[in-house]
Amino acid sequence: MLNLRLNYPSIPREGDVFQAYCQALTDTKKSDLLHPPYQALSNDGARTVLQWLHAREGISRIVPLPSANNGLYCVLDWFRGKTPRIACEPFTFPGFKMAASHHGYELAPIASDEEGILPDALERCLQERDCKLVYLQPTVHNPTCSVMSLARREAIAAVVRRFSGVYILEDDAYRFLHPDPPPSFLQLLPEQTLHVYSLSKAFNPLLKSAYLLHPEGVLQGIDNLVRLTTSGVSLLFTMFGLELMNGPLLKDIIREKQAVGQTWHQRCEKIFEGLSYRMFPGSFHLWLQVPDPAALSRQLYTQQIDVPDGAEFAVGSGARYVRIALGTVWERPELPAALENIADLVRRQ
Repeated sequence: MLNLRLNYPSIPREGDVFQAYCQALTDTKKSDLLHPPYQALSNDGARTVLQWLHAREGISRIVPLPSANNGLYCVLDWFRGKTPRIACEPFTFPGFKMAASHHGYELAPIASDEEGILPDALERCLQERDCKLVYLQPTVHNPTCSVMSLARREAIAAVVRRFSGVYILEDDAYRFLHPDPPPSFLQLLPEQTLHVYSLSKAFNPLLKSAYLLHPEGVLQGIDNLVRLTTSGVSLLFTMFGLELMNGPLLKDIIREKQAVGQTWHQRCEKIFEGLSYRMFPGSFHLWLQVPDPAALSRQLYTQQIDVPDGAEFAVGSGARYVRIALGTVWERPELPAALENIADLVRRQ
């Protein structure tokens, strides 16, 4: 089965980098790794995270996580009973949809364009409906590949700033694939942003190290939720992640991933020529418009190609799309033919 569902952009040398790190550990560090971390990041560790995310010191508190999904889950658990609904884009990350449904939230899709949600539509939602969270993926959105301009981000930040007790829940999953991304909401509006960042895509899914950054005065006790749902974070992964963020290796790996993504963007331009789709140069997924996505997904599955129906990403109905993810299979020799096959089937629908 060719899995075009998962989108963890990976390159071969990531395994060698991790192996070299483990082999260089001293006996003292190996002994330390046998025990779970007792306290939060050291000052140096916190400074590393803030510098990597270009965030200001003294504004946000940092909570280590084993994964971004755990961070999203814990934030939604913390807000349960404080708000009945969450504003989001009309298409969004299925894992977030599942977590919101599990906690009983109503999702309020906000009218959007090619950059993401519209500020006026968001303001109407916050005025007219009881909504304290706004879930956004502003940079290389999953699944639409949209990127909010700085002007759009500033307009959205201005809207949220007018509503006390409203927070942006910023999912930073694919920002690293943008060679020159606009400032994050963590940078623009730290006092009202809950920012979730993971190294599992910037490096590799084997690295279970992530962070939740939030302002003081909100999310009190969320550390306990993290421990309750995960038994805490791995000291090995935390230390390895901090070393990656401190040195040149992770930046080199990210540049290599961007180059691979740009190459596949050029190849997809030829394969899907004449079809309606979106793909950010450097990303590893594309959002393809099709007449009958459910039928296409079923047909492809019989051909050993797994492509998710866009309904999995939709907040509501009417999703005439499929998302094609290349992250885990871009080196597979059968991928080009599979993409050609998908394009031909869509043209014949």
